[in-house]
Amino acid sequence: MKIDRIEIIPIAIDRNEVFRIATGSELTSENVLVEVKSGVHEGWGNGAPNSVTKETTESMLSALTRMQTHLNDKDLEVENIWEELSASYPKDPSALAALDMAIWDLRGKEEDKSVYQLLGGRSGSVLTDRTIGIMSYEETIEHARDYMEQGFKALKIKIGLELMEDIRRVEAVRDTVGPDIPLWVDANQGYSVQEALTLCNKLVEFDIEFIEQPVKEDDLTGLKHVTSESEIPIMADEAVKDHSMAERIITEELADMINIKLMKCGGITGGMKIAEVIDTYGVEAMVGCMGEDMLAIAAGVHVCLSSDNIRYADLDSHFMLSDSVSTGLEFREGRLWLTEGKGLGIRMWREKIERYRMDLEAAR
Repeated sequence: MKIDRIEIIPIAIDRNEVFRIATGSELTSENVLVEVKSGVHEGWGNGAPNSVTKETTESMLSALTRMQTHLNDKDLEVENIWEELSASYPKDPSALAALDMAIWDLRGKEEDKSVYQLLGGRSGSVLTDRTIGIMSYEETIEHARDYMEQGFKALKIKIGLELMEDIRRVEAVRDTVGPDIPLWVDANQGYSVQEALTLCNKLVEFDIEFIEQPVKEDDLTGLKHVTSESEIPIMADEAVKDHSMAERIITEELADMINIKLMKCGGITGGMKIAEVIDTYGVEAMVGCMGEDMLAIAAGVHVCLSSDNIRYADLDSHFMLSDSVSTGLEFREGRLWLTEGKGLGIRMWREKIERYRMDLEAAR
């Protein structure tokens, strides 16, 4: 398989509302689309700039423009290409994720298979949560009710700014949705170790399934201390950017669970490398997202379906956008369902891509 052409397209779509977490807030979601063509087939990928990997839309355009030169006149073995680009562009995992995703989509279409089949996974669907950003007590309750009415069967609550108010909001959500809805909590590095320990002790009575990244990503000693003292499982998120760190976190018992985000680890290939680690050690994981359009969310579903140890999916960022440039992923009964299409099973709306295209130049 050789690539005939690559197109790199930056887009910007407004969110339905301001999305606020402990590290900042956003009203617009920027993404970079990649289209790769080989013969009669095309593959699509989607990357999102973010504060965790410190990539911008401009830096992603620059990285992807340079990545193209590695693909000229080469037979595309996905993992070989990923290894080469990952080593050459270690600071550009979201850019790599977009290209890697597009190549997997293209390969699936050429081989007449879904990506989950190429990954050795299973067909089906995944239950996803709906995330409640940091907002007032009253707005938190209102959003929890709305999401239940929309059919979601799990909720994630963003916290990390004001400890006692955060606890009050979590309690309010539990009271609102009742005892049977799974609740997850994400601090996005917002607390000190002592605050995190207080949080864990206070939230036990609300039947929280896990708490994500309660302390700074580089405070591994603090993370281990919180994990060892907490009755609620602790999930490492921002601290995990590749399979090597995932293995370190597991073997050194720094956290109980791993959050796999394709934007952090370089796409489907990078995500599968982390999946191999969790499968080796029998550790549970979640596949999360970082503001991507439905295209990348579908890629996350394919990865979820590749491992029985990926027990959770936080794949809801496309619900937060006012529009989408892709279609094909269905939401029913709280679950995301893949279509029977080949590759990622997603169709692109070219007229919408042009509507939301950004006029940007790559950062030099």
